[in-house]
Amino acid sequence: MAFSDVATVGFVFRNGQKVGSGDAGRIPVLVGQAVNAVKAGAESGKSVFATPCQAIINTTGEVAKADPLFNGLVKSVNWASKYVNPLITASSGLKVILAKKEDRTKTLITEGGCLVGMFLAEGWMKKNLVGILDKLPISGKWKPIVKGLTFITGSIGFSTLGAKIGKFVADKVDIPFGKEQRAAYYQNQEQVKVAKGLNVKA
Repeated sequence: MAFSDVATVGFVFRNGQKVGSGDAGRIPVLVGQAVNAVKAGAESGKSVFATPCQAIINTTGEVAKADPLFNGLVKSVNWASKYVNPLITASSGLKVILAKKEDRTKTLITEGGCLVGMFLAEGWMKKNLVGILDKLPISGKWKPIVKGLTFITGSIGFSTLGAKIGKFVADKVDIPFGKEQRAAYYQNQEQVKVAKGLNVKA
């Protein structure tokens, strides 16, 4: 079960926005989160979404039994729903691969900062958020909503902060990604030191 059903639905919209803005690497993430949202709806008991979500799951299962090709598709989609975080990591890796050669180092550091910020924030919240909310005067029916919205805000906020820190570091480092480009970069750095007299041995 997901840490927060509200957050799961929220992440569907978040990843939908990313896909809509041209981030193709987020398509598998969107699919996985959408499946998790449907499963959460089916497990929500008295929720108005429980019956239609369960109907979707039941119909999908019946069609999968009758059609081997569709069954394979369903298995792939279910796999995506179980491995959302690895897929998010893979989407960042895809950005690095697709970036221009001269921009790959910056993209790698920026995306790394984004992932570190997101995973640290989510890890901390999964361990501490429930305990904090239990101490606050929040009624039971509102607690899941507050929990979900806080989780979404923390995840997005810290991933954005991590990306900004990563970009700041990348702008300072500015080391080329390719092997040949790195060699030329370091050679140029040595030439700069020689020109400034910084590497002259006593």
